[in-house]
Amino acid sequence: MLRNRRTVERDTMSSSKVNRRALAVLSLGAAVTLVQTTAFAVDAYAAGHVHSKISGGAHKRANSHDAAQRLAALHKARHTHKHHTAPPVEISDDSANDSADDSVSTRPVTPPVTPPVTPPVTPPVTPPATSVTGTFAGKTVSFSTPGGVNTVTVTITLSNSVITAATATWGATNGTSRSIITGAIPVLNNEAVVANSAAIAAVSGATLLTNGYKLSLQDALTKSGV
Repeated sequence: MLRNRRTVERDTMSSSKVNRRALAVLSLGAAVTLVQTTAFAVDAYAAGHVHSKISGGAHKRANSHDAAQRLAALHKARHTHKHHTAPPVEISDDSANDSADDSVSTRPVTPPVTPPVTPPVTPPVTPPATSVTGTFAGKTVSFSTPGGVNTVTVTITLSNSVITAATATWGATNGTSRSIITGAIPVLNNEAVVANSAAIAAVSGATLLTNGYKLSLQDALTKSGV
């Protein structure tokens, strides 16, 4: 029984050694395979790089050769054009007219709208005021009363177109008229200066004299031009 145990232990140890050897062999094979794969990849990269350089150089040489050929052809074409220039082509008037007709648009043209012109408004011109200074006598006005025919003549004095004084000469045929005229004339003279016009009020009891006085006063103002 002891011998059998030793035999089992010896067989177990032998199996372990075999397994370790097999594992080592497998590991060594994997390493070799990895090295071979890497070497192959490096060789492929180097070969591709060399091929790329060779192809690039050949491509550049081909481009240079093509450029030289194009330059020579261009030089030859210029030389030929210089010695064989075609005569100018004349364009007839009909062709020009046809081109002009073709360029005209067939769309309707809308005329521009012109806004109405408003004439300027000219303000009325006010004539300059005339300044009048002087003495002016009106016409002699006759007026009839129950006592007879009487007369009155008004004279005014102007300074810068303003009445500064008014006087009147008169004639009466009877005492009653003389009394009325003597009392009314100073009142009428004062009203003419105050009103600075012929628009004066009538003196009570001397209506006929007042009307004749106003007519003579207006005539004096008209002669003055104010």
